[in-house]
Amino acid sequence: MSSAETEPLSAESIDAALAGFVDRREIPGVLAVVTDSDRIVYTCVQGIASRRGGIAMAPDTIFRIASMTKPITSIAVMMLVDDGKIDLDAPLTRYLPKYHQPNVLVSFDMQTGDYRTRPAQSDVTVRQLMSHTAGYGTWFLDERLLQLVDGKPDLLNAPFLLDEPGTKFRYSTSTDVLAQIIEPVSGLPIDQFFARRIFGPLGFRDTSFDLPSSTDRLASVFTRTAEGFTEAETETEGSAPRGGGGLYSTAGDYCRVLRMLLNKGEHRGTRLLSESACEEMLRNQIGDLNAQVQTTAVPARSNDFIFMNGTQKFGLGFALESTDQPTGRPAGTASWAGIYNTWFWLDPENEFAAVVMMQTQPFADTWCVALCRAFERTLYDCLTAV
Repeated sequence: MSSAETEPLSAESIDAALAGFVDRREIPGVLAVVTDSDRIVYTCVQGIASRRGGIAMAPDTIFRIASMTKPITSIAVMMLVDDGKIDLDAPLTRYLPKYHQPNVLVSFDMQTGDYRTRPAQSDVTVRQLMSHTAGYGTWFLDERLLQLVDGKPDLLNAPFLLDEPGTKFRYSTSTDVLAQIIEPVSGLPIDQFFARRIFGPLGFRDTSFDLPSSTDRLASVFTRTAEGFTEAETETEGSAPRGGGGLYSTAGDYCRVLRMLLNKGEHRGTRLLSESACEEMLRNQIGDLNAQVQTTAVPARSNDFIFMNGTQKFGLGFALESTDQPTGRPAGTASWAGIYNTWFWLDPENEFAAVVMMQTQPFADTWCVALCRAFERTLYDCLTAV
């Protein structure tokens, strides 16, 4: 779908597919956008952004993108690789001397919470942290870690590694751990690095760790219940800057990141990443391992990651399809998502990317996943019909 070959995509069938989910009250609202390497070619808005405010979903609605922050952190680290300041295969301690690597879990007593550990056989590396193979886990996907959570989870100081570094893919807090190197290596706190090196050059308008000043553009978070959806009160402040989540953004801003990757590191004549860095990010980094289904420990926060079927690989910040998918997504496509059901995928073969934004809990909600699959299937059907 190169910009030289396409007119803006007009697809009534895609509109109808997405509208059906809103009309049947399966989701409150959705914004879906498709961009080629040059510009947005399709936008669909359906439903509401805020019931309490009576605000409809709009192209410039602001969303909590949560773990869609992680690929931006990976881009930041790859910029520092391009600068010659980071070696992907170096141990984290090279750049963060005070880092204390957790021991590896040997046994855990679910009745008492007692556990035994042993020292790891190798040091955690930058590459492993970026590809979620460093051995870290996350509290809402592991009963053992969940049992040890006391109040707010500590994203930087895990009690133990669940696996020996480099031996298993496991979605984790590793991007938060990794992001600690950005300031000592670059001299800039992570939020300032993002703003100066990524957001500014890309022309971002609405992406920040700060709560938007215009909260009437901020979508509400809806939680599915047996009776429908409850609407959360808007938070009073944003989260502290970190690598694994916390950004507010729009579909339009995020498409600028994806266009930069489609253009192999360039945006409007400005190079942010080398071609080799882009290629490395979208290359399988986990070898013979697979990104298997991640099983929830907190169903109210997340369902099982049913969008991962065990055939996926992982790059540096992205899940990678190793086989063509029934929805039409080809092998080599990169993707990720955020806890409030914001999703994207990047299709280098067909030269386009798509972003789907909702603000619904739990993550991987059955209807949200079904909407994404319907969107993909209908979009690829439209492309093959052109």
